[in-house]
Amino acid sequence: MHATGTSPAVLMKAYVMAYEAIGLTPPEAANLLGVSENALTQSLYVGFAENSNEAEIQLALVRMYHLLFALSDGDSRRIAEWLNRFNFHLNAVPLTVCHNLAGIIYVTDYLEDLHSGGGMPFVDIKGHIHAANDDEERTMRR
Repeated sequence: MHATGTSPAVLMKAYVMAYEAIGLTPPEAANLLGVSENALTQSLYVGFAENSNEAEIQLALVRMYHLLFALSDGDSRRIAEWLNRFNFHLNAVPLTVCHNLAGIIYVTDYLEDLHSGGGMPFVDIKGHIHAANDDEERTMRR
């Protein structure tokens, strides 16, 4: 996955929107890219070089966020719950896995599988898992 063809400034804007939406702070977002918070701030309007490691990580996080957005129908509460709740399939809390490119790709691959299967399951207040649509829910009850 390379950021080829994506304007560095556009990718930076998308990255900022994505990391804020999933609840990362600027220091955490900078750490994820392997840069200082000052370097992140200085590159806000220009971005990083198109084929850099930073751009690759940015693109991966934006891609992951877009999948989360699509699977949750844009519900920021569901996104936050999913990211911060232990996931048995991932064997981890998804947000804690996303501390490097490999972790982001791992979570993204899982989300792509969910996306091709019809949506993100949700957890009710009692901790019961419900499928994204009625057909899946009936299957899960069996």
